[in-house]
Amino acid sequence: MNFYNIAGIRFQNIAANDAMISSKLSAMAADGWELAFVTSSVEADTGQQDGQGIFITRYIFKK
Repeated sequence: MNFYNIAGIRFQNIAANDAMISSKLSAMAADGWELAFVTSSVEADTGQQDGQGIFITRYIFKK
């Protein structure tokens, strides 16, 4: 879910995203998957004309 809208940060979506991720990680663990690595990455704003950026977290599992 988007963190931002025209009015600013959508805190309810941050909480909802955290709950969805926690639920998925728990379900995968219950299915026998082991969380092996967590990596993060950022694509930051590239200048005055680019108001965009993204933060990514990757969860790597093994069975």
